[in-house]
Amino acid sequence: MTEALPWDTVRLAARGDPAARRDLVEQTIDEVWRLAMRLTRRSDEADMVTQETYARALAALDGLKPNGRFEGYLARIATNLVLERWRKKRPTGPVPAHLADEQAEPWQQVARDEDDRRRLSALWQAVGELDPKPRAAVLLFYAQGESCEAIGRILDAPAGTVKTWLHRSRNQIRRRAESLLAEQPAGGVARSGDLT
Repeated sequence: MTEALPWDTVRLAARGDPAARRDLVEQTIDEVWRLAMRLTRRSDEADMVTQETYARALAALDGLKPNGRFEGYLARIATNLVLERWRKKRPTGPVPAHLADEQAEPWQQVARDEDDRRRLSALWQAVGELDPKPRAAVLLFYAQGESCEAIGRILDAPAGTVKTWLHRSRNQIRRRAESLLAEQPAGGVARSGDLT
């Protein structure tokens, strides 16, 4: 791990000192880009996340309190940006053809597709309601296929803590998704014998 950026540099950058802003970026950019690359696994997306991280961080320097490492602040911004990008990309379309039942009647397939969309929507809403670090752990584990050890390095937590987050989050997601589905009407999809 690199040496922490001095908070004096951050204070000078907050006052608009161009040399301090340049130092702030130059001393932290490699670490931020590596984190973005681990989260996105694509250099073009890592570049965009890194750029947006600095845009947000530099815009908010005035209100930043000097507690912890400045690099941790940048890592939180980058992680949240990646989570936002995943949320926007989440699947909302119909169930893939290879998972669909070819024997089903057309009305049955429409009902199944609608039910799958409702379940997927409830699942994503439940994931979105998790606290930031457990949410990041869930997305890194299930969406990106990262190991608990790798997630621990990314989120600066022991692998055991990551396993605990995953276990508790699965239960919380299941309960919340079930609750959301119970609150929602099934929709106006015709059922067998209901052709009026």
